[in-house]
Amino acid sequence: MGYFKDAPKPIIKSEHIERFESKKSLTEKKESKKTSYTKKYFAPSCRFNPNEYLLKDWMALGLSMKQSQSVINFIQRGIHSNKDLEKIYVMPAEVFSLIKDSTFYPQKEKTENKKYEVDTLIKVELLDINLASKEDLIQLKGIGEFYAKQIIKYREELGGFIFIEQLLEVWKMRLETYQMVTPQITLNIHNIEKININTCTIDVLKKHPYLDYYQANSLIKMRMQREKFSEIIEILDSKLINEEEFERISPYLSL
Repeated sequence: MGYFKDAPKPIIKSEHIERFESKKSLTEKKESKKTSYTKKYFAPSCRFNPNEYLLKDWMALGLSMKQSQSVINFIQRGIHSNKDLEKIYVMPAEVFSLIKDSTFYPQKEKTENKKYEVDTLIKVELLDINLASKEDLIQLKGIGEFYAKQIIKYREELGGFIFIEQLLEVWKMRLETYQMVTPQITLNIHNIEKININTCTIDVLKKHPYLDYYQANSLIKMRMQREKFSEIIEILDSKLINEEEFERISPYLSL
């Protein structure tokens, strides 16, 4: 027993220690990055009608300027419940949770036209804009050949639509046209084309509408330094990609 007790302890070489500390440092950096990514949101000071909120009001809740503008664009057609508010794709779940009990909405006007009420009960088959052909899109009310071509072109550049609101990003898309089209469409996001950031070239990355050459080049250089990315969130280490841009591009990336 004494032999084992007094046996010399194994010598740990310095390179092993350095490798361990380096790995530990990288892990701590990732955890720190994830923690710093958490945004802080605020509850409204009183009850409010979301239809009347201005850009500065949404920003006061913690939303970015672009997020706030997207919310306003969506609400311009009018919303009548928290269910409508929750559908806004840029609305963070944390913000919705903070404001849902402070909202109130105008009542919808009831129509006296019974024929219209009967017609609205008829189930209409919605068109999936991620699968629709140019001919399908032209059949939609408000969409002609020009918009049909632009929608398909942008869909291919993105890799597919994830949110219906992305139609507002289509070249020359007018708000009136968007509002006319949205009740006629739906989308399926299961066939989104993603870019593998561990194998793609800079040419593939820079072609995506949400990245420019400098951002794409930054990601390629980071990949070369690390050999590969372990998590999508690591692209936030690039000084050229902020949190808002990360939210937009991350659904289109894979490892």
